[in-house]
Amino acid sequence: MVLVHITVKNQIQANEIIELLMDKKLLADALVSEKMILLKVKGSEKTKQKKIYLIIGKTKALLFKTINEILYKKYPDKMPILYAVPIVYMDDGQTEELRMITAKI
Repeated sequence: MVLVHITVKNQIQANEIIELLMDKKLLADALVSEKMILLKVKGSEKTKQKKIYLIIGKTKALLFKTINEILYKKYPDKMPILYAVPIVYMDDGQTEELRMITAKI
């Protein structure tokens, strides 16, 4: 089991991605959070602020490749940042529920 993290530039794209992945049973649930990040400006000592949206969703680790392929196909020019963080411990009942509600592999 993993937490998939997807960062996008706007709320519309975040909602679109969540619907797409949940319709295909690739995410069990999703959380969206608006974040402010600081970036270093090339060739300068200054930093700038940028707003992003972070989607976090639980899924099976084996579905990561499928999620990556779907997002790359949908956004070939503006692929969202995508990575996964392993869930080390999870209640057995919640693990079984996650297995039941996500796509079969």
